[in-house]
Amino acid sequence: MPTLKLIRGKYLMVLIAMCGLIASSLGILTNCAGIFFTPIAAEMHQETAAVNLTLTISNLVFAAAGMAAARLLNAKNFRITIIASSVVFVGGTAALSLCRSMAPLYALNALRGFAAGVIGNVLGTMTIGYWFRTDTGFISSLAFGCSGIVGALFNPILEGIINSAGWRTAYLAAAGIILVLNLPAMVLPIRLRPEDAGLAPLAAESAGKEKEARPARTGNSRSPLVLLLAVAAVSMASLIPAVPQLVKSFAATYGMAETGVIMMTVCLIANTGGKFLCGVLTDRLGVRRTVTIYISVIAAGVCLLLLVHEPAAMLAGAACIGLSYSIPTVCAVMICRELFSPERYKQVFPVINLGGTVANAAGYPLLGAIYDASGSYDGALILILAVAAATVAEVLLVYRLAAKESRAA
Repeated sequence: MPTLKLIRGKYLMVLIAMCGLIASSLGILTNCAGIFFTPIAAEMHQETAAVNLTLTISNLVFAAAGMAAARLLNAKNFRITIIASSVVFVGGTAALSLCRSMAPLYALNALRGFAAGVIGNVLGTMTIGYWFRTDTGFISSLAFGCSGIVGALFNPILEGIINSAGWRTAYLAAAGIILVLNLPAMVLPIRLRPEDAGLAPLAAESAGKEKEARPARTGNSRSPLVLLLAVAAVSMASLIPAVPQLVKSFAATYGMAETGVIMMTVCLIANTGGKFLCGVLTDRLGVRRTVTIYISVIAAGVCLLLLVHEPAAMLAGAACIGLSYSIPTVCAVMICRELFSPERYKQVFPVINLGGTVANAAGYPLLGAIYDASGSYDGALILILAVAAATVAEVLLVYRLAAKESRAA
């Protein structure tokens, strides 16, 4: 990556800070949420579904907060926003250790979801877009990849704390982890835009050649239909990452519970590696080709799970399906950057992010309901194949419409 050779000083500080914010908001808030469900449900004598609702609440508020942050964020309140939101995020997470009933659990998850949403995807990708003008796909993938690394690293650590000291102590540990991850953004002298610090956006020396080698950007689309289709494409893609959460149960239906545990680990590894690769591919090939490649691999993985019920094939299928996390994260960012101007990004990305979050939240109960109705995950996997095909079709269509609009302008 040519840009990596130039990242130093304030640019390096910005990258470290944004990686920390996205890693805490996604890696801890979302990726580490599931390990708390069972022990909380057992202690409070609640159905697991009632506790699962805490994640749905935090994710939906997270997305809505991103929309608010995009409208309110400016150079003057940038640092205050980061510090205040981080304090609320850390405090809300620590306060979960005091809960004795479901009502405060719901309220605190909404509160910390809002705080994390303000400093999460939208602020992070906006800031990266202002500071880095080339290799933005790869730079964004570094930030999103950190969330996968944090999830993979701290899930077993927090689970070990739950087993040894209880879920309340684990929430206190999670609050400490969030504080450490957010600390660079809180203390480093960074700004929203490089111009605010008297600098220019970082561009690689070979930027001109790279732009010639990759597909041209469609331009600054203002069509509501283009935005609607972009939201639909990301929303459809956001249903697919519900599958990795089901692979353990899927393997158990064929008497391979141990294989299912390994499959979940493989999905997390593919999640992180897939985001890094996705950033490189979007910079070199553009979103259309990258989505087509990734969806093809994901569909092949789903077919393996449907047709071959042997450990090796199921692990290979899990690796393929783990790539599904990259499309509603890295590709969603790059769709916004390729179709819309930098000025419109902060209005467009929160809308697309909200659509993806709602769809993702709906994906888990939807696939679970199909299993409950049929007693098999086959119907759910077939639905995912249809969703994958629809995602590719919508991405191709939105780019075709945007290109037509650009030619007519």
